Amino acid sequence: MFDTDSYSQSSCHSAGAQASCSDEDVILAADNPKKRAGRKKFRETRHPVYRGVRRRSSGKWVCEVREPNKKSRIWLGTFPTAEMAARAHDVAALALRGRRAACLNFADSAWRLPVPASADSRDIQKAAAEAAERFRPEEGNSAGQERRMG
Repeated sequence: MFDTDSYSQSSCHSAGAQASCSDEDVILAADNPKKRAGRKKFRETRHPVYRGVRRRSSGKWVCEVREPNKKSRIWLGTFPTAEMAARAHDVAALALRGRRAACLNFADSAWRLPVPASADSRDIQKAAAEAAERFRPEEGNSAGQERRMG
């Protein structure tokens, strides 16, 4: 049998097929607002836009996803920026729910991010960490050069 969903994912990763894979056929978190958290007496830690991302008191951002039809979660890691955590979430959402059902933080995640080798939680964690590292902000080069010169 021919699996059209896996074909569309693999064809989206090829360089020449980006024009045929539109960003319009993915579900975006920005188009589906999150429900308000039910914790009234606690300070809200979730990111206002990105799904699966919350802030620690240290200022770092963490990400985890719930496995479909289970109560368990897959821990994806701690990241310096919310964007890195959101990219990690997108990798896991695509791996667990597929391209059509995953609610993504970024429209280009469907074709830009690495695909895990399997649906195993370790493979998902590895691919999520790799995706997040691709979007690590560069260190302030101008600030470092000024300190060395002055």
